[in-house]
Amino acid sequence: MAPSSVSPQFDKVGYWSPNTASIDWCENNYVVTPYIAEFWNSTSSMAILILASMGYFALPKGAPKRHRLTMATFAIIGLGSVLFHGTLRHKMQLLDELPMLYSATVMMFICIETKYGKQGVWLRAVLALWLALTTYIFSTTTGTIQSISFQTNYMLMQFGMIYYLRDFHVERRAIRPNPDVSTLIRSAWRYALSAATVWLVDYNLCIYINGVSPESFFSFNPQFHAWWHLFSCVAVYHLAILIIYYHHDMRNEKPFITKKFGFVPAITFNKTEALYKKKKKQ
Repeated sequence: MAPSSVSPQFDKVGYWSPNTASIDWCENNYVVTPYIAEFWNSTSSMAILILASMGYFALPKGAPKRHRLTMATFAIIGLGSVLFHGTLRHKMQLLDELPMLYSATVMMFICIETKYGKQGVWLRAVLALWLALTTYIFSTTTGTIQSISFQTNYMLMQFGMIYYLRDFHVERRAIRPNPDVSTLIRSAWRYALSAATVWLVDYNLCIYINGVSPESFFSFNPQFHAWWHLFSCVAVYHLAILIIYYHHDMRNEKPFITKKFGFVPAITFNKTEALYKKKKKQ
């Protein structure tokens, strides 16, 4: 397993032992309860499920199915992550990782059709083949190969979406500037950079931050992977909202950014509502 969360002597045996996932994160196993392998990683995953569910219900009435599917698959990621970190079983790992790829594929589909217009059946066929292939690969491989191949594929999808969003932003900024969108982009970058930082430290420097090994700089584990869940879920949610926004804006449907439930970014077509929310925030 890579990385080894801690030397095995520090990990306890619990209800779901032995671990069969291809990766064991830096949180020491079965410390809080014998029924949850990684307590903080599992419970922090609930933030993904909650935020995605709020985003689903914040979608405008009559929202396209692809937008609802984006939020639905995002929510499934949260549920899968809870099960994966709670059990560290390979099948539960698939419930975490495969929905991440499915959600990213849906958003790439939206970006492609936003940029080039409605495509034929060929695009859906290609993406379906892609999903079938990746599902097979990630379901039948284990260890480092499975972990690296998943991370590589997911990162490529993320970079693809960022490329399209930058293209949309540059084009639309000159036609219909929207300061709220620029604010959302800056916020997404801050959360994404924070998420990447804590993930890389947790992944590569576990022995120095696990709180129990002789080499650890801390007397406690700061649970950086749990923080990654929080930062990354906000960053990905912002990314989804931006993709939905430009899906409408590139069609000159004049969407606006507003806040639902007091703090959740969402799309509206009601200018009065958007202005009211902005003044209320000020």
